Amino acid sequence: MSSRFIFASDDPFLAEFLAFAEPIMVYPSGSSVLLDRFRGTKPEGPLLRLVRSWREHDFVDLQHEPVVQLLLDRTIELTPPLSQYYRIAIEPAADCARCGEKHLHQQHPLRVHGPDDPGMGTRGDDWQAGDQVAATENFEIVISQHLRILWESAAAPDHPQFLAVENGDADQPLWQAMPQGTAHVLMPATPLQVRDRCPACGQPLTVALSTAPSDAAFGPGRRTVYEQEALLTVDPATLPAGDLLVTDLEEGRVRELIEILQGFEDYPDPFFIRTSRPFWLISQRLLRVLHDHVASGWRCRPVNGLAWTSAQKE
Repeated sequence: MSSRFIFASDDPFLAEFLAFAEPIMVYPSGSSVLLDRFRGTKPEGPLLRLVRSWREHDFVDLQHEPVVQLLLDRTIELTPPLSQYYRIAIEPAADCARCGEKHLHQQHPLRVHGPDDPGMGTRGDDWQAGDQVAATENFEIVISQHLRILWESAAAPDHPQFLAVENGDADQPLWQAMPQGTAHVLMPATPLQVRDRCPACGQPLTVALSTAPSDAAFGPGRRTVYEQEALLTVDPATLPAGDLLVTDLEEGRVRELIEILQGFEDYPDPFFIRTSRPFWLISQRLLRVLHDHVASGWRCRPVNGLAWTSAQKE
């Protein structure tokens, strides 16, 4: 289980919590953990790596940004098996015999659990009446009929493509919002850290958008450190038009060792779970729709652009 505690920066309980957490080692949560048994690894790490310090960005802080990063607070489960929605492609690296990638290509409409169709609750929640926006366990964006109408009204005729999502409740149509383009992430300045690499070619296997220190920064006699807010930096010249964009880089397990990929035929089910997730960017127009009409389930943070023009900021 993962938890989220929010402290004010001057709260005395924050210092107590950090002092208590410093020596504790934990196993991380997330989709990549499901494949660890196939890798034969136990990725134990400091609890403080999971402690983050960032500010809450109000609408007034973001209202002049050309694009912002969208983060969704709710995850909803897809009705299994996941193989009914996707085609999987295992692609060994052309320049390395030890690693490769897997790609999921969506072929059929998604289905989520509704109030009368409860799921297992192991990888997310059910869609509930009153929900407006959520992420699926495989990182698609699902919106309500109400939000679709508002979005189309604000963006017509430039709204994205919406795919129908089945939810077992004909009175509440749901829709999958499809990204309209891809933006290029600049590294540096984006702090996308490499957690581990292929032992043969050195290509990154796991990456994370993080300012967290390395394990060497933790331990007895060392200064207590934890993660500060990490922001994306995108190239403004590659920013396409549209209200919903993705970046060309993701975080998580972006490559896998070939011996793991070869296990697809023996253990197919875990391979239909994505182990890396995209970064979503939204326009100022969609930010205003969410701010005015969707009270919860989402938040945003700024995106750095090395050369935002005054025209873009307007």
